[in-house]
Amino acid sequence: MSVASILQGHELLKNLTMEEVDRISKFSERKKYAENDTIFLHEADAAQTYILLKGRVLLRLPSKPDDFRMVIASVEEGELFGLSPLLGSANYTSEAQCSEASEVLAIDAKALRDLLQADCLAGFYIMNEVAQTYFTRYIELLGRLQGIITQIPVSANV
Repeated sequence: MSVASILQGHELLKNLTMEEVDRISKFSERKKYAENDTIFLHEADAAQTYILLKGRVLLRLPSKPDDFRMVIASVEEGELFGLSPLLGSANYTSEAQCSEASEVLAIDAKALRDLLQADCLAGFYIMNEVAQTYFTRYIELLGRLQGIITQIPVSANV
């Protein structure tokens, strides 16, 4: 399947014209990763945004290499990740590691931002999807944290 047909079939890009999808395909590429490969590290230069085509990717909170890392999201097929550069951040705010062999569509974030600024309506729809992705992950993380906190015994002598 070509990059253009992957993009045309993705929900995120449904409001773009065929010409815009074709332009995005020119600055996008398919990449394959093995299990446990790191796609990007926390605070690395944020140059690409990704769509997971196959496999599974875990997003983790930043930490030192030998420390425990908390999984903040599990990215499933078809989902976006590496969204920091779309929001203007120069660096990634988490790390992404494959929990199984994975294939992604890597999209040049600056080129995509430029295209979205030129077409405000399409930009609105896509940035709305980006915001929804962040919000969903935030709510899921809060729920997991609440589950952890409610399991901590509280002493009456505090």
